[in-house]
Amino acid sequence: MFRYKKTAALIMSLLICASVPAYSAFADNETETVSEAEVPTEASTEEATEAPAETEIKVSGDFSYSVTEEGTACIEGCTSSEDDLVIPDKIDGYTVAEIGQTAFGNDKQLYKTISIPATVEYISGNGPFSVCPVLTEIKVDSANENYISVDGVLYSKDKTELICYPSAKTGTSYAIPEGVKKIGYSSFYVTELSEITFPSTLEEMGAFAVGSNRRLTKVDISNTKLTEIPDYAFAYCNTLSEVIFPETLLSINGAAFAGCVALSEIELPEKLSSIAQYAFFKTGLKKIEIPSSITEIGYCALGYTSNTAGEEIMNKDFIIVGEYGSAAHRYAYDTDSEYDYANNFTFRTYELQEDLDLLEGLTFETCGDYQYAKIEGGAAIVFCSSEESVITVPAELDGVKITEIYPAAFSACTASEIIVSEGIKTIKKTAFDSCPNLKSITLPQSVETIEDYVFENCLYLEKIDLGGAVTIGGGVFNSCSALKELIISGNCKNIGIEGENPYMHMTSLEKITVTDGGDGNYSSKDGILYNKDKSVLVHYPKGKTAKKYTVPDGVKEIFHDAFYGNTVLEEVDLSDVEVIGISGFEHCDNLSSVKLSKKLKRIEGGAFYDCTNLKEIRLRSSDTEIHEFAFGYYYDSAKTNEDGSTGGNSIVDGFKLYTKKAKNDTGVEYAEANGIEAVTNTVDIFGKNIRKEILWIFGGGLGLLIAALAGSLIIKKSKNKKASTPSKKKKKEEENVTIVDEENNIESDEKETENNDEKA
Repeated sequence: MFRYKKTAALIMSLLICASVPAYSAFADNETETVSEAEVPTEASTEEATEAPAETEIKVSGDFSYSVTEEGTACIEGCTSSEDDLVIPDKIDGYTVAEIGQTAFGNDKQLYKTISIPATVEYISGNGPFSVCPVLTEIKVDSANENYISVDGVLYSKDKTELICYPSAKTGTSYAIPEGVKKIGYSSFYVTELSEITFPSTLEEMGAFAVGSNRRLTKVDISNTKLTEIPDYAFAYCNTLSEVIFPETLLSINGAAFAGCVALSEIELPEKLSSIAQYAFFKTGLKKIEIPSSITEIGYCALGYTSNTAGEEIMNKDFIIVGEYGSAAHRYAYDTDSEYDYANNFTFRTYELQEDLDLLEGLTFETCGDYQYAKIEGGAAIVFCSSEESVITVPAELDGVKITEIYPAAFSACTASEIIVSEGIKTIKKTAFDSCPNLKSITLPQSVETIEDYVFENCLYLEKIDLGGAVTIGGGVFNSCSALKELIISGNCKNIGIEGENPYMHMTSLEKITVTDGGDGNYSSKDGILYNKDKSVLVHYPKGKTAKKYTVPDGVKEIFHDAFYGNTVLEEVDLSDVEVIGISGFEHCDNLSSVKLSKKLKRIEGGAFYDCTNLKEIRLRSSDTEIHEFAFGYYYDSAKTNEDGSTGGNSIVDGFKLYTKKAKNDTGVEYAEANGIEAVTNTVDIFGKNIRKEILWIFGGGLGLLIAALAGSLIIKKSKNKKASTPSKKKKKEEENVTIVDEENNIESDEKETENNDEKA
């Protein structure tokens, strides 16, 4: 877990000091506390260069100063009691070129205005004016080339940095001008402002930038380009109740909102990666939802306050919402014996919290085996205690129509069959999750929405009729490994969430039926799920027993994961398919033969990944778009990588890719890029891949043989014809030589054949 070195006493002293008048505490504790707490701020880095301990401090009248390496004066302190302080352009002959961080650092300096001469080239970035409690205006000589005053507010000359807004400046609201990229260290520390408007150009804030603004109620930085909230940026703004973060925000640094006791709710941005120590210490937060993007949470960052002695106290009622295994989950129970640090917060998943939020504020009533709550438009079942083996969920309870079933309502139900009555429209998340004996469930045609995970972990469920459901959520069938039959409404528009395979765990599924009629997006045939016009094969059930399958004509696309994990199929004919989706046939362990289409346009990533029995594929087109790991790869858990880790992608042993051409062929390009053996210039004859040159040689020899045999037959027929019509005079003689002629003919035929063979 992300953590700074623990210096709790020092940090606590700072936070306590921050809660008392700033002009007395801030100057005395700022440098030492920030430095020793190891919080990396601008103060700790600049301090060493501005006023090192060995620097000689000289005094001239009301001013103390040091001499810089350039031979100019740097103002280090002032004892003047003037209301309107004018900083001289020279002291003891030295040009005043710098103003150090401690120049006006005590509560006796009650200046109402401060005038900066033209000679000043550098003002400490650690807020030398931030502890002037009655300062209303900062003036800058118009000839100054580095700084400018706009309505009494100090800026850099180019107005990209706001350096100081005087603490006692009149007015309750201020809009930082567009073009300002940075607001400096303690630039708005302890002001009378109740409203600050931040520009869209803002990229950076200094530590303590808006600290201890006791009137500020809202901070909206959503339109800025900020990537971090610096240390103590809004600390002890004790009326601050609303903060809106930018999407660009990556980190919230140490004690950024410490002491914001009115801050009771906050929404963290999705890209946020770290929350540093004490970031939300002593706030009004009772619960926080932490995005999965966060990987680091510091010591006492959340759920802690302090007692009167300044000791840290854990709020045992604090609730953390996040993902299991995440930084949020670890922080909830994090311990460190070295620092006597042991968190023990309530941790909830996003899903559980959402369910609890749904039930919050409802009044529950009991009717028979059911608990229900009245909601807008009817009532919702929240719990069923029936011990019957067959349950018909009622359409109404106590005369009130049931319209919804709430999360986990039937999770403890032991029934083997459940029939839900007409009238119920919505089935909430996890409503039937983990029903231990459920084998069959029938939903009514009135059902419109089935939310996420409704039937998850129903291990014995064999048949589901989803009634008239138009929308079916994600993870609905997770771990439904016994499910054999699924009936979907013809009105169904969507199943699952984008990128999800809702049927992945349905290893026994034999049949999907889409009812006739309706204006939905699905259809079925022979138990296979298609889109409406059957141009896309959406899912081929794993429980089908056929070892060979030919995709019907008209199907142009295999949807992602459509055949994923099928362990039965051995041969697939895709002769009319133009697109094979991501992981379309991934992990089909026994698939050994695939016939691709001549019209194939695209094979997407991992289409035939982990098909270890598929040793060859023939591309019948030379311009098919082929994505990474489309075929020829499997996951090798025994593989040792260069960094010493194990597991990775390997090429299937003996895999070959057959292509039409040797050049200008996307198959050849894929093979070369992946180190796969390619056999080029091939054709498919009776399911066999044959090289074209072999075919030409074989074809030429075959032609000569056929010609020779044909010639032999013609000669033989001619001789036989002559032999069949002899003259009477020679008949007897011919009869005597017939045997000899036949023997000669046979010898002649054999010779001709031999000659033809030799020519071939």
